[in-house]
Amino acid sequence: MDNPREIWASPEWRQQADQWIDLVLESFGVIRQGPTEQPRIRFWSTQLTVPTDHGRLWFKENNLGQLPEASIMSLLGELAPDHIAAPLAIEPSRGWMLTADHGATLDTVGSDDPSVWTRIVGDFADLQQAVAPHGDRLSAAGLVIMNPEVAANFVENQLLLHTGLPPDHPLFLSATEADHVLGRLPAIGAAVDVLRGIPVPLSLDHNDLHAKNCFLPGAATAPLRFFDFADSYWAHPFSALLVPIARMREQWNTGPDDPRIRAVTDAYLERWTSYATLPELRAAVEPALRLAGVHRYGSWLRLLVYADDESMRTYAPLALQYLRTLADPVVTAG
Repeated sequence: MDNPREIWASPEWRQQADQWIDLVLESFGVIRQGPTEQPRIRFWSTQLTVPTDHGRLWFKENNLGQLPEASIMSLLGELAPDHIAAPLAIEPSRGWMLTADHGATLDTVGSDDPSVWTRIVGDFADLQQAVAPHGDRLSAAGLVIMNPEVAANFVENQLLLHTGLPPDHPLFLSATEADHVLGRLPAIGAAVDVLRGIPVPLSLDHNDLHAKNCFLPGAATAPLRFFDFADSYWAHPFSALLVPIARMREQWNTGPDDPRIRAVTDAYLERWTSYATLPELRAAVEPALRLAGVHRYGSWLRLLVYADDESMRTYAPLALQYLRTLADPVVTAG
């Protein structure tokens, strides 16, 4: 299989990308003022920076496992323009997108204040509610659906992949390890049973929500603009809290019962009180977080299908770790 990192480092690929960028700039009447630069190549994506007479632009191409991001971002920009760093142009067949530089991301504030996380999750809840009626359109754009009802079946089906691999493959699981995962699936089913009784609609799970994936607004009252939806799913919206909670625990070197984390979580849930009472919504958090582990596993897996050998060895353990810890408690006692 072709190595995406080698492709993105090749002169042929760079020429194709530059040609497309120049066509887009011409259509907008924008002038490029120097060569593009390639600040990073990862096996999941690469970017180019484009200096122009209208400021710096960003070009991105994803690993084939995340090809639809450009189309998803374009549609999100239509559905919730104030909340999305929407691309200026996309090439859906290659997953290319060209986006304006929106300035500093929220992490540059460098603050440990919980209000930063409250802002992230609160603004993202507003985005989730804005797009909640549009699941069919987002699915048509390529957003992967992970209805809670099918999460356990998804995992069970993937176990056939893992156990069928050669024993020296980084994603291999033995029959004993697979049985261990299977033993965790009833807890996923129990989580789904809880969520079924709380009338919150499915919506967008960013699946990697943190301060580096949202831009500071141009005005104090304006919402954050979110980007990097390559890992995202259409799923239970509360699953989006998994990464913020993990980052808060790491940032503050604390446990999940830290009152600051509870306060941030409640600030998020208060955006949803038109659907259920706050106590009911609190009861949905832990079940949704357990399902979020399936989303994290799934997003790694769809990337690793197209990984080179070195990237496979490096990142396969992350995917398997989410699988092995599936249904572990996140914010409640085990």
